[in-house]
Amino acid sequence: MQGHEGLSGGGHDWQAAYEAEVFPFVERPSRYIDCEINSVHKGWETAQLRVALVFPDAYEIGISHLGLKLLYQLLNAMPGVVAERCYAPWVDAEARLRSRGIPLCSLESCRPLCAFHIVGFSIQYELCYTNVLAILELGGIPIRSEERWGKAHPLIIAGGNVYAPGPLEPFIDAFAVGDGEAIVPQLVAWAREHVDGGRQFVVSEKLLRDLVRKVPGMYVPGLYAYEAAGDAARRLCPVAARYEDVPFPVRKEIVTDLATLPEASALLVPFCEAVHDRAQIEVMRGCVRGCRFCQAGMLTRPQREKSAAQIVAEVRRTVELTGFEEVTLAALSASDCKEIGEAIRVLLDPAEVAVSRTAVSLPSLRVDSFDPELAALIRRMRKTGFTFAPEAGSERLRRVINKMLTEEEIVATVRSVFEAGWMLVKLYFMLGLPTEGAEDVAAIVGLVEKLARVRPKGNAAINMAVSNFVPKAFTPFQWCGFAGEDEVRARQEMILRGVPRAVKVTFHKYALSRLEAVFARGDRRLGEVVEAAYELGCRFDDWSDRLDNAKWEQAFARCGIDPEAYLAPIPVDERLPWDGLDCGVRREFLRREYERAMRAEPTPACGAGVCHACGVERFGWCRPVERREGT
Repeated sequence: MQGHEGLSGGGHDWQAAYEAEVFPFVERPSRYIDCEINSVHKGWETAQLRVALVFPDAYEIGISHLGLKLLYQLLNAMPGVVAERCYAPWVDAEARLRSRGIPLCSLESCRPLCAFHIVGFSIQYELCYTNVLAILELGGIPIRSEERWGKAHPLIIAGGNVYAPGPLEPFIDAFAVGDGEAIVPQLVAWAREHVDGGRQFVVSEKLLRDLVRKVPGMYVPGLYAYEAAGDAARRLCPVAARYEDVPFPVRKEIVTDLATLPEASALLVPFCEAVHDRAQIEVMRGCVRGCRFCQAGMLTRPQREKSAAQIVAEVRRTVELTGFEEVTLAALSASDCKEIGEAIRVLLDPAEVAVSRTAVSLPSLRVDSFDPELAALIRRMRKTGFTFAPEAGSERLRRVINKMLTEEEIVATVRSVFEAGWMLVKLYFMLGLPTEGAEDVAAIVGLVEKLARVRPKGNAAINMAVSNFVPKAFTPFQWCGFAGEDEVRARQEMILRGVPRAVKVTFHKYALSRLEAVFARGDRRLGEVVEAAYELGCRFDDWSDRLDNAKWEQAFARCGIDPEAYLAPIPVDERLPWDGLDCGVRREFLRREYERAMRAEPTPACGAGVCHACGVERFGWCRPVERREGT
């Protein structure tokens, strides 16, 4: 690749280079063509601040992500700010760009990434890390943060699921912790002070100290001292800030009232087929159910909802501006949104449907909040499948994970779905959960057998997907180990031998889950492994047909790191690599929930009016009604 100065300098027509040297030679040129409805094109030369929003996966994955679309609208609505997008080039396009010396460019203006002031990555899962490095290098940006200090380069920021940032810390200048809508306006105001006249950032310790002082929610790994913990992996953990004016830990920023958010209705419409080819309207953030395996439920507390009027208005406006024929009402547990029923009744009124001709769908539903009337309303428009996630087969194990469902409730709910005329039920289970035994796996088989008996004859179907439990940071199970392959294979065989042949069963690839488990609780030492795997050619590791486990094992060996040490249980008193972050939920609460899990004791949802002192109440984010005795 050319040097930074050669790429970012004006005068080169990279658009012509793409059209002549890239598009005719790659499998899906539509991934790299800027032709979407609602894409924004603003004056590049007159912009005070230029931001590249990057999703480190293929276009069809990234264009389906609602969060990046919301930030795209938010930034481009600001005067003087240009926000453009970039997605990870597929392997054929990467090879072509390298062989022709063409940089990775943004979609909207086809400018190299190194020409922007800020490059912001939206991180959603652990197996995209090698793509991050590829994007940086292809964009003309040195991979390691330390290589950029003291020189004119874009500021590299990562947001999204960055609550175990260790493996990315060597490559990212700063992490944005919390809701982007709360952080971005303050970040933009700060950045304007440093790029006046269009000059690039010169990244330095002084600059980053100024950033964390003036922009809440920014975590800069280079400003902290680290020590090795006493766990099997000897993880490097932040123990203190190196300066008195640097916060430790860094508290996440949140939007406390979703009604204050600007309407996000002019959503990007994909130019080519996307994974989720529909509009998404966020109806709620957060979840108070307290499932002990669920990282999203812990990280996104407290629960905040939109009103029925706001939901209806956004759906109507989105359909008008996008032309989508299906709208998903998105939330971690959409059926828990108090006003979603009223919103759906309005949206699916025959007079409304006659005008919009738009179907409304919900993501995975909880069995204990399933509303048959709601299901009947949705079915009037489209007979898609209903998805439920019992997660575990036995009631004992469901108490361990705090998913309080009886077998009778599950069977009755699935019966109601079929009786309402639905023809497909999708079920999600996990293997390798803490305290799981063979009897719990046998209970999965028994439960599915009962569900198969309530399935009507004919075309009605039950599909079940079985994933592997991965312990995650900031959950009560963050200290638990990851199940061994022989154990998981044996339990998969139990399921295959036991469930009725009419039930379709799929298993998540063990090697993918194992690698995810290593990085989900990783530290900055794993950055060396990511870089080694990148150099060996690993890309798109979250795609089951792309994962090259042999190369990853080679990368671990090259760096002298045993991945099994990262899969082992962590002593509950040890330091953790994410101690530099405060997601609101306190460590004491997580430990208390871990201990209750080991005793198979459930904890009621705090939405019932009881406060379990999880920690978010410290900041006035929620209004506790009653403190639970003993907490």
